Amino acid sequence: MGSNEFDNLILGLAEFVRRDGRYLYPELLRHALNKLALELTAVTYPRTLTGLLALLEKPVKTWYPGRLLPKEFDSDFGLLYEWGLSEEASRYLYEELLEKTKLSEFATTLTKQIAIENFQFQRILERLQELYNNDSDPERVQQEYVLLRLFLIENPYTTPAQLRKIFSKTRHIDIQEVGELYDECEENEPCWNCDRCGPLFKKYGKLRGIKPSACNDHRQNLPFIRQITWKQGLRRLKFGIHLRICLPGIPEMRLFKVLEELQSKYSDQLCTIHLYPGIDRYDLQLRFCDQSTWAVDIKDYRSPYNLALKLTPLFGEGDLHYDESFYVIPIQRLQQRENYLEILREQATKLPSSTHPLSDAVFEERVIHKIEQLREGK
Repeated sequence: MGSNEFDNLILGLAEFVRRDGRYLYPELLRHALNKLALELTAVTYPRTLTGLLALLEKPVKTWYPGRLLPKEFDSDFGLLYEWGLSEEASRYLYEELLEKTKLSEFATTLTKQIAIENFQFQRILERLQELYNNDSDPERVQQEYVLLRLFLIENPYTTPAQLRKIFSKTRHIDIQEVGELYDECEENEPCWNCDRCGPLFKKYGKLRGIKPSACNDHRQNLPFIRQITWKQGLRRLKFGIHLRICLPGIPEMRLFKVLEELQSKYSDQLCTIHLYPGIDRYDLQLRFCDQSTWAVDIKDYRSPYNLALKLTPLFGEGDLHYDESFYVIPIQRLQQRENYLEILREQATKLPSSTHPLSDAVFEERVIHKIEQLREGK
């Protein structure tokens, strides 16, 4: 039993919960559980399905063989949460498994479908990056990519009419491929959205979000919780697109709008702000009147250990050159865990000291300080 068996367990559970527990067990899950039964020593292997599900909800570090646990998985989490994948298991599935070519080892139809769902956007991104580098009009390619990215962040629900309105004149993005990033909502299906974390689902009579550690209050009377009125053709973002594009995009847009306000007020100092420059090489590029350029990437991770594995120098060639670079983290993440930034700096071994990890609030202060310096002629 090795890390592959943990991967099999995650993939098998993903199939299991999508089937709502019917047709026990998926092939990958059965295989992984058989291996687990032989290796489990910290606790007694459960004799019933109810006991097994209860075990899988407990923090992994309390029962799974530690030597076999991938370092990329935060063991403070369980694998399940209220009959669905836990937040960490979902993150691991989409960010660590479905981005790896190991998927070719798994032949089940459902696993392939999950992979297709996650990689649909990736294929569009890669095609547009190639066009950007080779097309005679890279600026148009850039504009169309930003249009797509913003649409997915700002429209977790959409309709064919809206898709036609927005993408009917795009040269490099097809309406149909955008539509395939959404699932069709069934008639009379209750549809809810949180302005802070996107589409919601109901479990045990309560609205739940995709990332409880970031947003877990979804009472229906709150101003940021909205019920979406069903209409013919209503579509909702697929799970993988919601997790990988929409959800991370919310703090990106929050910071962008703050900077836009500063730029409109102090345009003589903060000249331009570019979203997703170079087809998403990083999130924001700020250019000041003294010709200096800042590159910014926003990262919303609960665990500084998981984030540290992702931090590398930002791409800085050609028009993407920068004088200073920043990884910006929503301040609530730093408030949730003591010494978050200290842990991050210590663990991010691939990150040069010239790239600064800091909170969004501190970054805003740095921008304001830079503007004030320029206004004073310093």
